[in-house]
This record gives sequence, C-alpha cells and structure tokens, in this order.
Amino acid sequence: MQRRLITSVLLGHYLSAFTALGIPLYLPRILADLAPDTPGWAIGVLFVLPTLCTAMVAPLWGRWADRNGCRPSLLRAHAGLFAGFLLAGFSPNLPVFVLALIIQGTFGGAMAASNAYLSTQFKDGGLSRALNWTQYSARLAMISGPILLGLLTSQGLGLSLYRYLMWLPLLAFVLILPLPSDAPRHASGSQKTQALGELPEDISRLLSVQFLFSFAMVVTFPYFVPFGEKLGIGNDALIGLLYSLPHLVYLLVLPWAQRHPGNLLLPGLALLALSNGLQFWNVQVEPLFVLRLLSGAGMLLSFVGLHRCLSQRSRKGAAGRLFGWFDASAKWAGTAAGVTAGFVTQTFGIASPFLAACLAAIAALVLARPLLMTSREIPA
Repeated sequence: MQRRLITSVLLGHYLSAFTALGIPLYLPRILADLAPDTPGWAIGVLFVLPTLCTAMVAPLWGRWADRNGCRPSLLRAHAGLFAGFLLAGFSPNLPVFVLALIIQGTFGGAMAASNAYLSTQFKDGGLSRALNWTQYSARLAMISGPILLGLLTSQGLGLSLYRYLMWLPLLAFVLILPLPSDAPRHASGSQKTQALGELPEDISRLLSVQFLFSFAMVVTFPYFVPFGEKLGIGNDALIGLLYSLPHLVYLLVLPWAQRHPGNLLLPGLALLALSNGLQFWNVQVEPLFVLRLLSGAGMLLSFVGLHRCLSQRSRKGAAGRLFGWFDASAKWAGTAAGVTAGFVTQTFGIASPFLAACLAAIAALVLARPLLMTSREIPA
C-alpha cells in the first residue's frame, strides 16, 4: 500500500513539475505568438510571476491544509495548475495570459502539498527518504522538461503548448484521488493554536538555511550560458550538459547517499561553497566538468541533510504550515537570486554569481550547525 501511495504522489508531482518547470524557458516564443509587441523586460517579469505568487500564498495554503487535510490541499495544487494552464492555452490576449500565470502560481504549489501529504503517511527515516524522492522528481522534471518541450516548440508550437500540457496536472489529480485521506484538524477560538499543532522552535533557522541554500543553487543559473561562452565553449549542447551535471549527480547517486546514517548537510554546504568558489576563479574549460560534478555532490548532500532536518521537525497538525513555509522560503530565494544575478553580472562580471553562491553557502553552513546539534537521531 505504501509503495503504491508514494509512487502515485511522486508520479503526480513529476507530471505537475514537468508542466510548471519545463515551459518558462520558452516564454519568449510563446509571447511572440500571443503578443508580438511585448517589451523584453516583461519576459523576465512573467518568468518569475508564478513563483512570486506561490511564495506569497504557500504559508496560507499550509494553514488551510492543517485545518482541512493535506490530501485536499494536494488535489487543489494539481487542479490549480490545470486551471492555470487551461486558461493560458486559450488566452486571447496578454492580460488574460497574465491572469493565467497568477492562477498557476496562486493555486498551484505541488511540491509543498506533496511533501505535506507524505508527512502524514510517513515518519522519521521513511519521511526523509520520501522528501528526497520528491526532490528527485523535481530534478528529473527540470532536466527532461526543457528537452522534450524544446522538441515541441521546434515544431512550431507556441501558446497551444499549454493546451497539451494542461492534461498532465489533471492526470496527477486523478492519481491522487484514490489515496487515503489524512485527518484534518478543525479549530476555532482559543483552541486554534493547539489544534493546529506547534511549529518547531528553530523554524526560523531552518528556513534561513533553506533560503541561503536555494539562493546558492539558483543564482548561477540565469547567466550560465554566457559564462560558458566566455570560457570559450561554442557548443550549446556542451553548455547544456555542463548546466545539467549537478542535477544528473542527484538523479544517479541519491539511492546511495540517503543510506548514510549521519546528517550530511554540513559537508554538502561545504562542497557547494568550495565548488562555486572554484568556478568563480576558474578561467579554463577543462576543470569545469569536475567542478560541476562537485557542485552536484554538494547539492545532493545538502538536500539529503536538509530533508533529514525537516523530517525530524515534522509534527502532527502542523505539516501544512511547515512545508508551506519551507517551500515559500525556496521560492523567495529563487526570486532574490534572479535579481541578484542580474545586478552582480552587470557590476562585477559574468562569473560573479558563483562568488555570490559561494558566500551564501558559507552563510548557510554557519547557520546550519546548531540545527544538527539539536536534532534527534532517526533511522536512515
């Protein structure tokens, strides 16, 4: 039963993540199809709009999930993405398309909803492994989405791409329907806080580490292509491979990394800081392959460690809020990273985002140490 449950949740999350993560890369082509006169700056705004909406509402949806159940909230997330893509696919003009993106971000959020639901079905080591696998499905979607959707856009598909993709979150919705419900926690009046459950005392520190770690991962993404070109890489496919290497490390090595009995967060953040620092100083193509693999190892160990910290702090009645805030911190980090990347590259050069990532990882490393000192041991 548990195997079928986690398979359904992970497949559903992959379908929604494939939909949401794959298409933003092709916004310029979609906007050229819908509104050819759209200014260039609007592409960047629309790129982050769903993420901003998710960041703002994720804690609210988390509280709603604690009161009404995490399974209904997960169904809401898949249905919200379906509704947003349905409207986008049939948008007659740019304002309606913008509304569709707002709906997608406001009513979506499959990552937080999936993790919160899994926390009601698994505990301790089982939950930690489940969180690793939801991140696995996100990494897989991040790699496969742009590639497969690129094949479709090369066939001339623009706005109509949304009409094909909208069926994927609907299929995810269907996959979740037969799964068991968790017990909602209805509350009112002075009993509200007790009934909903308490968040962990060190939640602020955990969210800060998550923010800094997510920032360190994302800040190097927007300008990786021109960074590779500056190093003399003229092949787009090779740049794409180097870009994807950290995610491939996660996909290939996760089954072994999560068996480690200890928490690997500190070594992971140290590797992430080291790899980004070396990429900042690197001026040759040859070492980049190894440095990208090192970044992947740091990302993998950091994720596994963070998920272990998160599972140790998951409490009955507060799962929705905990995972809502956790996801929101990552979304805010991604937004801040995009803005920072644009600023530092214009001011300090094309390699400067790697220095920003290095400093963020070091700050996360300093903040993370007390999390491990106060954590209880759980089975790996």
